[in-house]
Amino acid sequence: MWIIGKEYSEVAGLIREETLECLQMVLPAGVRVPDSDIEIVKLTDTNAGEMVALTRLAFPGFFRQRTCEMGLYYGVRSSSGELIAMGGERLKLEGFTEISAVCTNPAFRGQGLAAAIIWPVVREHRKEGVVSWLHVASANRRAQELYLRMGFEEIRRVALHRMSRAA
Repeated sequence: MWIIGKEYSEVAGLIREETLECLQMVLPAGVRVPDSDIEIVKLTDTNAGEMVALTRLAFPGFFRQRTCEMGLYYGVRSSSGELIAMGGERLKLEGFTEISAVCTNPAFRGQGLAAAIIWPVVREHRKEGVVSWLHVASANRRAQELYLRMGFEEIRRVALHRMSRAA
């Protein structure tokens, strides 16, 4: 499990495996959502296996078989039908929904696929009247630059601590 916060209380029976420094970013309501020529497909739990495989390739550790049940997910397929990019939503708070699992197969990066996937998620959030926000690893400069170009603003830096049961 992951615990968010700069500090956390030690709990008997749990050990911290790693800490991931992240930026929380939010998309202001005034940012215009552009159209895209990239074909986007809706993903469901029937696509879970290939979604997990893509996230393992792109950024291991955060996406599990049932994660896609937490919200709406979109993807992009190659001409051969392979899932090459995806993104969706996970954490939902009152008035805020997190954009999550945005990833692209490394062989297909630099084609605008991540942004093309994020915009339909943002459109849905705006229809629902919620604010779109996300976490991005502090070390992931490429993703940070993309989100800033899209209009996201950094709100704060947080630490995510990966915890597991002591053996």
